[in-house]
Amino acid sequence: MALDMLVFVRDGRVTGVPLGQHSQTGDLSDCYKLYFDPDGSQKPRYRLVYRFTPNEIEAVAVEAVAVGERRNLGAYLQAARRLDRVADR
Repeated sequence: MALDMLVFVRDGRVTGVPLGQHSQTGDLSDCYKLYFDPDGSQKPRYRLVYRFTPNEIEAVAVEAVAVGERRNLGAYLQAARRLDRVADR
């Protein structure tokens, strides 16, 4: 489902919410978030963090940075680690 969401973003059918810099998650100001849930019957349990990156073939590409559960900021913390932007605690 996360891959489908990325395709929707790439095609302009879905737009995520911009992220910022926060003490708990670090600087994710070049990233966006989307919520989703494969079940669809409850509040979305998962978060997709993505960003736009330059691509040699196309002008811009969509890159998945992290996918994880919403609870405990899991996806944000994973994104910060992957981008080497871990917040100082």
